[in-house]
Amino acid sequence: MYLKSKVSAIFATLFAVLFMAGINVAVAQSGNIVDVINSSEDHTIFAELLAETELDNVIAQQGPFTVVAPTDEAFEALGADLDQLRASPEQLQNVVIGHLFQGEVEAADVEPTLGIAIEDGDIAASNGLVHISNEVIMGQ
Repeated sequence: MYLKSKVSAIFATLFAVLFMAGINVAVAQSGNIVDVINSSEDHTIFAELLAETELDNVIAQQGPFTVVAPTDEAFEALGADLDQLRASPEQLQNVVIGHLFQGEVEAADVEPTLGIAIEDGDIAASNGLVHISNEVIMGQ
């Protein structure tokens, strides 16, 4: 009888831990795309550019949207071109828009379409997907 109650207690504890982990996962994924990008330490520049262009307000909406989020390292690799980009609001907006897609587009479809490598893809947000890239899409 003691063994039976001990096993029951172990299963109850395990269930409680898994249940709480499920809640934490649900909370983590309940943030929208902007929340996901803003919470990343590797995307501070892209978060700033989204805010500068006010496109963060657009992709914070219901969606679904897909965002290819270049890392800070990718933007820093642009060197002086990043400063020029920031100095030209129209060009900046065009470059940022080049990273945004309406609808959910999986990483496997984004890579060949854009000709870029996705480092980490299909990160779920409440209103779409985020893909991480070490490349900035500069457009034509």
